[in-house]
Amino acid sequence: MIPAVASIMSTPSPVAVLSSRVSELEFLNALHVELLRHDGIDGARSPHELFQTSTIQALLGGAFDGDVTLSELLEHGNLGLGTLNGLDGELIVIDGQAFKAELDCTLSRPGLQSRTPYAVVVPFTPGPEQRLRGPVDTTSLERRLWHQGGRPSAPTAVRIDGHFDTVRVRSVQKQAPPYSSLADAIAHEHRLDLHDTYGTMVGFCFPDDLDGIELVGFHLHFVTDSRAYGGHVLDFALRQGTLRIDEATELHVELPAAVDPPDHRDPVDQAILRRLERST
Repeated sequence: MIPAVASIMSTPSPVAVLSSRVSELEFLNALHVELLRHDGIDGARSPHELFQTSTIQALLGGAFDGDVTLSELLEHGNLGLGTLNGLDGELIVIDGQAFKAELDCTLSRPGLQSRTPYAVVVPFTPGPEQRLRGPVDTTSLERRLWHQGGRPSAPTAVRIDGHFDTVRVRSVQKQAPPYSSLADAIAHEHRLDLHDTYGTMVGFCFPDDLDGIELVGFHLHFVTDSRAYGGHVLDFALRQGTLRIDEATELHVELPAAVDPPDHRDPVDQAILRRLERST
């Protein structure tokens, strides 16, 4: 059993040592990352604290089955994204409700006992609302948020409600074991181009230091106001809207039994991952 490794941001709880790699634990602590196993999670909802199941490194390798239910996930946050077991579509969490983008990018409501191999949520507690006037895309959004050109030093939750000229979304077909890699699964994705649409993008911008744990940079999912369509955002052009952001103080990462702790000395090739995420 591996309940947790306490981060330096809070008083340590009774834990078992996750690994003998003290340097790795010190590295994670410095990033305010806490590692958990399923029996170590609880329903605490603290403002600005992200809760995540598994890692992007594990998902890349085909770890498509997790042990956290959507019911458990929603106890930790009301905004976020991810996927469902078997890489079954794209998961969007908005206003405390979970939606699944089916293969054709139509939205459905998955059962709360459905499990997820990868998801990130936060009890969204944003700062003041900011007005955005387009055209705004992913690149210009980073420039508007962080004027020095660098990404934030902490994971940042993002919500943008607005009028979009275009949003290109995708979803993927549920995979069957034995699972192949994420690259193989995404090769059979389905795309949908939405034009002149109103909706909401939710997601996160992760700093470079979380390489291996996260997709660094922006990771966004989208739902239309009608909750009819959505998916993983490949590209977008915002005409006008409102932006709210929430900088995280901690990241709690639940590791399924089959997933090893991340190792920052074995980084993910982010260029390859970004091509998969953008499907270019």
